[in-house]
Amino acid sequence: MPGTAPAGAAPLLDVGPPSMAEVAAGAGRWALWLASWWGLQGLLWESDPSIYVLCLSLATHVRVPPPFGQVPPLLDVFIVYFQGFSPFCSLLFGTLALRYRSPTWLLSSASCGWAALRRSSPRNGRSAAAALGARAPARAPRPWLTMLHPYAYWFFRRVPGHGGGEVHIERLWPSGLEAPIDVWYEAGASSPSRSQPLRPILLNLHGGAWRGGEARISPQSPIWQTLAAQGFLIVSCEYRRRRGAQWPVQLNDCRAALMWLVREGAAQFHGDLEDLTIAGASAGGHLVALLLAEAVKKQLPLPVTFRAALLFYPALDPADRCRSTVRLPFSCSLLGVRYQMSALEWFFEFFVLKSQRHCWSSAEPLKQLQELRKEQAAAWPPTLVVHGERDGVVPVEHSREFLKTLAELSEEGGVGLRSCDQLLEIPGGRHTFEIVYCDLSDMSYDCTLAWLHQLRSVHKDGSGQG
Repeated sequence: MPGTAPAGAAPLLDVGPPSMAEVAAGAGRWALWLASWWGLQGLLWESDPSIYVLCLSLATHVRVPPPFGQVPPLLDVFIVYFQGFSPFCSLLFGTLALRYRSPTWLLSSASCGWAALRRSSPRNGRSAAAALGARAPARAPRPWLTMLHPYAYWFFRRVPGHGGGEVHIERLWPSGLEAPIDVWYEAGASSPSRSQPLRPILLNLHGGAWRGGEARISPQSPIWQTLAAQGFLIVSCEYRRRRGAQWPVQLNDCRAALMWLVREGAAQFHGDLEDLTIAGASAGGHLVALLLAEAVKKQLPLPVTFRAALLFYPALDPADRCRSTVRLPFSCSLLGVRYQMSALEWFFEFFVLKSQRHCWSSAEPLKQLQELRKEQAAAWPPTLVVHGERDGVVPVEHSREFLKTLAELSEEGGVGLRSCDQLLEIPGGRHTFEIVYCDLSDMSYDCTLAWLHQLRSVHKDGSGQG
């Protein structure tokens, strides 16, 4: 059927007719989106940014219809800055309103001021780590440049550790791999003595819409720095994604990096293959879920034990079986658009699969999860998902449905989530919200470290190691 999930699959959710309130809210979001185009043309052709700034300010209070937060005019990445710096923006726009006697700037100031007040409410407080029942360990001090943007870790080969120590970041290109990897480790960890305990490993798969990003360009880099300072071996995997990169080369490269880690990397850096955490953001979360599905189905003949999975706004349902993204109201055979096709499904099929629809079977984590047997699902490691409530690129509904499906396959009865899993919904969070150094990014970092620390403490206590 045109417009449905690949291979004619039925949608997972039985979505009834929307209520009047939902219709009104949806109409308001689309009106704001259309007005933003008017504001953008005013900025480009008339050098007047006021209307466009007002639209971005108002957008801090709503979710851009997914996945349109990835494209102009209301890019999630722009809204993140208005949200993160809302107090400053409110003062700035208020000053411009007084100077130019402009009601547009005044409305922008009021909107940003309201956003700042909402973020400071008890619901959005900074004690989210306590809600997980664990205390976040102290984070390693970040280089000041990375506070401007976490992608600035790309410029560093050494970053501070704990107690005056250092974390080294080394780029390797092992033979047999089609893409390089980055290794983060505490100074002196590259040649430890045999008497030292093996180091827990974290394998990170970066995001970037399957076509961009970089192994060291990660909004979660402050987490990797802290974990490396605590003794982890961080392996950040690169994969082919430019022209000519036809799916599933991205997945193949990540699998090859894991195999290198098993055959050489763990021994070289004194890593513990029985204590492996795997992490990924956005497209990287999609690749993580596919690798884990292979692992629990015993399709990865590797001596590794996945202790945990960390997923940050993961693209777990690129076919949008949950029906949570915009449906395209037209068809165009030239562009591969089918009537009522999900915009996210079209993007993935056209740009990632290169219109090779037969490749869908290897690219759907949610579908592969549904097909697991109960004993296979039981082997799925404890999973933390961090997702912004207002993500306009990958809707949070996809993460909810994935964890719900995992719970239904478990032995716990399928009510809510598995006891070992956690869905942390960041209030007001957008896609890659951590790129702005603010309370929302701190919440994500602290909660991730607290959850992983708690999980590892429980495991050690249960195994009699601590």
